[in-house]
Amino acid sequence: MMSSRSITERYGRTVRGIALAAVTAMAAVGCSFLDPTDVDNPATTEDDLAEAKNPTASLIPGLRAMFARTVSRAYFAEVISDNYSIHGTGINKTYDTPREITEELLGSMYDFPQELRSLAAFVLNEIVPLDENPEAADVQEARYYHGMAYLMLGEWFVAVPVEVDGTPVPSATLIQTAITELEAAGTSGTFGLEVRAALARAYRLAGDVGNAETHASAVLAADANFLQARDFDGATITNTLYEFLFLRALKEMQPLPRLDFLDLKYTSREAPVYVSKAEEMHLILAEADFSRDAFAAGRQHLVDAIRLAVTRPTEAFDDDDQRLNLDLSERPHDAIIDIRADASSTFRSGLVLTRPGTITTPTVASTSLDPDSILAIPFNETESLLHAFFLARQEMLFLEGRRMVDLGIKVPMTLEEIEANPSINAGDLGTVVFVPSYIPALDNMDLFTPASPYDDTGALTTTQVTMMVDMNRVLAQNKVSPFGL
Repeated sequence: MMSSRSITERYGRTVRGIALAAVTAMAAVGCSFLDPTDVDNPATTEDDLAEAKNPTASLIPGLRAMFARTVSRAYFAEVISDNYSIHGTGINKTYDTPREITEELLGSMYDFPQELRSLAAFVLNEIVPLDENPEAADVQEARYYHGMAYLMLGEWFVAVPVEVDGTPVPSATLIQTAITELEAAGTSGTFGLEVRAALARAYRLAGDVGNAETHASAVLAADANFLQARDFDGATITNTLYEFLFLRALKEMQPLPRLDFLDLKYTSREAPVYVSKAEEMHLILAEADFSRDAFAAGRQHLVDAIRLAVTRPTEAFDDDDQRLNLDLSERPHDAIIDIRADASSTFRSGLVLTRPGTITTPTVASTSLDPDSILAIPFNETESLLHAFFLARQEMLFLEGRRMVDLGIKVPMTLEEIEANPSINAGDLGTVVFVPSYIPALDNMDLFTPASPYDDTGALTTTQVTMMVDMNRVLAQNKVSPFGL
């Protein structure tokens, strides 16, 4: 475990050194609580940094790099949710059983958003005030990252401290702080649409229908095809999701069979992760309409999201994945296989692709939903509309770390933080995982029957596979929307 002093020394260098440290692997653990305002290096002070040419601008690349590292931690949230199960040795199998997740298991899922928060705070609180001519766009971008750090901490964690030796701040408060920071960033200017999209996301989580709707509408009015990507360079900063999806000898993460057609979304080390997109804005508007019983309008927004998602780019590539279970039996990997979401659903084709072989998958968003089918749902069948809504969110935001949030699961801070922070004891708020009661106790969210539709020779024994539980039906029935649906 790295000491707090060693981290502050890392940030007590020249501006170039700080930017480099942010761009390269900042291997600090969460317990150390990045506090770069405490500069101990006698050769460098905050004044020295401020006297450098364009110090605020010099630190923006470091913030971008840390943001990229943070969003790539989404693989934790993906395997904790029903989107993926773990079938290799590089990711702890416990993530597949959310109620067993403990504070020892979170690592960089906790470290990176905390480091992003601290670095952004350092730029905003220590560098910008001493910078004679900071660019407004740089300040806005830094504040955006500060807000996004709080937002992701609030989405993923039960509670976390946000100051050295501080007490844990609950998820709801973290999200409200994110809103405050994003509002302070401003919705005009260079980063205005990114800020608005983040505000729509944050206000939705806060249950604020009006403000979520306002910002989502503004994004779509400005850019009907809005996309915000976080890029990777493939060398110093690699898309970690791609590494686990593709590079391991035995593929670490295997998708839910009914989501097979979406995998793999990232096909290179440089593949971007999309932080926000117009599809999500349509879905927020649909959810807002449903919350006020405006089902015709909500249904249309859902259809608009579907029509946009299916126009997004795709990429063909040669996938040699064998689609293996942990016991090396074969998972569904032939297009002839039909899937149903649970035992009461109908079988659907087109959800499974034939592998190994050349396949084509979406790189931004897609969905198995059909506009005509949505338009045929009667307004009084609210559960069917909500089921389609949650399925759309699952498919369109696939591999972006959002499904765990929709399921309502929140994880604890790291053991290092608990042990090093005198204000936190085991059992306190934020030290134990939270799993809602509607999550199946059998931890079968990503299981299906038969577990392998093939015999020992690889021949198909059935072309029909049934998921054990349809979590979108569970979400619709339990009305888990932040808007009270």
